Amino acid sequence: MKTVYISTLLVVTLAAFTDVYAADSTLSVTCRGDDVGADVLVNGKFKGECPVDVLVPEGTLKLKVQKKVDASSARIFEQEIRMGDNVIKTVEVSLGAPQKKAEGKQESAQLSLEQAEEKKGSLLSVTCKIDDMDADVFVDDQLKGVCPLDVQVPEGRFKLRVQKKVDAFNDRIFEQELRVGDGAIKKIEVQLGAAQLNAAGIRREPEQVEVKKGMFKDCPDCPEMIVIPAGNFDMGSPDSEVGHGVDEGPAHRVTLSSFALGKTEVTRNQYAAFVGETKHDAGTCWAVNESGWVEDRVGRNSGDFNFRKDLVGDNEFDNRPVSCVNWFDAQAYVQWLSKKTGKNYRLPTEAEWEYAARAGTTTAFYWGNDVGRNNANCSDCGHKWDGAATPWEGASAAPVGSFQPNAFGLYDMLGNLWEWTEDTYHNNYKGAPTNGSAWVQKTSGNDRSVGRVIRGGSWKYTSNFMRSAYRLGNEEIKRYEYKVGFRLARTLP
Repeated sequence: MKTVYISTLLVVTLAAFTDVYAADSTLSVTCRGDDVGADVLVNGKFKGECPVDVLVPEGTLKLKVQKKVDASSARIFEQEIRMGDNVIKTVEVSLGAPQKKAEGKQESAQLSLEQAEEKKGSLLSVTCKIDDMDADVFVDDQLKGVCPLDVQVPEGRFKLRVQKKVDAFNDRIFEQELRVGDGAIKKIEVQLGAAQLNAAGIRREPEQVEVKKGMFKDCPDCPEMIVIPAGNFDMGSPDSEVGHGVDEGPAHRVTLSSFALGKTEVTRNQYAAFVGETKHDAGTCWAVNESGWVEDRVGRNSGDFNFRKDLVGDNEFDNRPVSCVNWFDAQAYVQWLSKKTGKNYRLPTEAEWEYAARAGTTTAFYWGNDVGRNNANCSDCGHKWDGAATPWEGASAAPVGSFQPNAFGLYDMLGNLWEWTEDTYHNNYKGAPTNGSAWVQKTSGNDRSVGRVIRGGSWKYTSNFMRSAYRLGNEEIKRYEYKVGFRLARTLP
């Protein structure tokens, strides 16, 4: 219904906007590379910066696109174009070599004519990536609505700001100064940046921004967090690593600021407190039934993966990692905990996760290149939860902290359960960030993202899947009892 409403609104807005013209034709001017941002003029009148769509009347018009080189010269494209009624004409511009500017009476006369014409206004069309939907859209600091949005703006310069709240103290923001001419349609696709302090965050008391060290808890019932030191590492794996996948390359250097990560995966007991307080809909879950088959269970009433605290015998599972949670469940939990504590909890980025899992190592696992025995919980790891002989019967997640931690003091980074990250999945690291931030932009063709990245492997999977570099894309909406849980990250001042 929302999609239909937005589409209908766009059609109505455009129809009303184009009524001021005798004809309903659009001149779409596109540019590449260094030509982006060039001034676009139609019949000597400024319409906006390339790329831009311009509503024009039927007939012959003169298109001029120019970009300043220095005070006396510019690179220019000029073309005379004939437009019919109700057509869309696309012109791909390539600016020529620099030439001297021609200034004189003709331009002055044209300017006087433009000033005498009736102003028709311009349309700004703001679109957002799926994760940034419903962000607030401001034009010159005035709230105009939420993204996606089409808004009429006057000719000239203005400041666009799009922002979305992360928690009480942080927002993700996009800002850009724009210049549009009369009768132009300016399209802006927004991608919000990393979280930054908002006004409330800047005003926080000094004790709220003290530097954390070692291990800490923000409340008595909060998960224990470990401070991960700043540093850099080579993300991915070499071609020579046993089990290496093409999506683990190219290996690239990543530099990260300090952050905090959960000492263990979030437990059933911790998640139960969230469900109990918020009445969050835990939904259904793909789980293993008594016959060893996977089925979509309704009601979440089985004691082996339920979150309710009123079932007899459920306590023995309290310290197991929570499963049957999709990416949106994990996001709901971190938002709840952020609001509860006033701190910026979130899911780790994929780079943060691998950096923390490796803990300074370059081997396949943080204990070496061989899986060994009793180092983690996987189907061929050799321990009392091992289900290799009968993959379903008797296999399950182990209580958190059952195996030795890595050098950062983190437990179960490999094995036990896959863990959600913030990033969307890409099938290689070409173009990946090198600063540890989440890689969430959508791409096209063979690089199109598929779901969210999960890391670390699971008790159900073999050791090849729990290598530090191994990565997998998983649908955000799916819940699996035998597969995915999550671990908290927290932004530090």
